[in-house]
Amino acid sequence: MDMTSEKVATRSRGRPRDAEIDRRIIDAARTLLAEGGYHALAFDSISQMTEIPRSMIYRRWPTKAHLANEIATGGGESFPDVIDHDGLEAQVALLAGQIFERYRRPDIGAAAVGVIASTQGDRTLQAELQHDSERGARARMASIVDKGKAAGLIAGDCDPDALFDMMVGTLLYRALFSLETPPADYVERVTRLVVDGVATRSEQ
Repeated sequence: MDMTSEKVATRSRGRPRDAEIDRRIIDAARTLLAEGGYHALAFDSISQMTEIPRSMIYRRWPTKAHLANEIATGGGESFPDVIDHDGLEAQVALLAGQIFERYRRPDIGAAAVGVIASTQGDRTLQAELQHDSERGARARMASIVDKGKAAGLIAGDCDPDALFDMMVGTLLYRALFSLETPPADYVERVTRLVVDGVATRSEQ
């Protein structure tokens, strides 16, 4: 999951990577994920779809977990930061909406679930794939909370790490794992609960 959009570092030395080849590989991987889930993601299939040799794919992403993780965590998105001019409720609504809608996408959802399952128990690989993106996302959340506290919008005892866990965990569970269809106003419901929990009394 990267709300910071930090990319997995290039894993090979030498000539710069061809961005067009990267794009073709990722586009093919997104199609496979969206249509068949994580099990359908295979370098042989990508090679057939793109006519790019498997060796070139492996040089960029040594395993399909690395490739899926880039799809799950990349994309140029970061947590929106609008609390200074739009207020607390707008800030929470944008955060909740971005997280929820991102992980409801078939390709990203399949990539995220696949990475979680395939790296279970391998803390070294989990750290390699997720540490930088999670650290960046938590730092972004902490910055937003600090601004909200300074503006008198967020209670002084609000823990940004706990807020991150509560929002991201809740929204990812509903987007990725729950069998219940979310109500149309699900993001608004989550927003209201979060605002009620973190706002100063004057803001409630």
